Amino acid sequence: MSVHVKNGTPLEAESLCETCLHSHIQKGYRESERLVFCQLTYPAYRVPFRVRECSGYTEMKRQTLKQMEEIAWPLTGAGINRQVGFIPASDVEGKAARVELILSKKKQ
Repeated sequence: MSVHVKNGTPLEAESLCETCLHSHIQKGYRESERLVFCQLTYPAYRVPFRVRECSGYTEMKRQTLKQMEEIAWPLTGAGINRQVGFIPASDVEGKAARVELILSKKKQ
């Protein structure tokens, strides 16, 4: 007779804190020299174990829509007959390509 436990405890895995935006991790030279702090709330608190699930988890490499809007380049047309955007590389090959960037400090 075999027993299968659905959603049982995993044996070993990397902590979610390793890739979370809100974590502060200090590592020493030994495996035992490791401190993890969660900065999602104030004051930050120490996490004494590896985290499998977290309701406040935010992936470090994924930006929010607001963060992407802040780093985006606004594209505006300089005249009536000028198009804004990207063109295929085949339209540029063999021609002298001219790129015009207009940088302004105005927020739109």
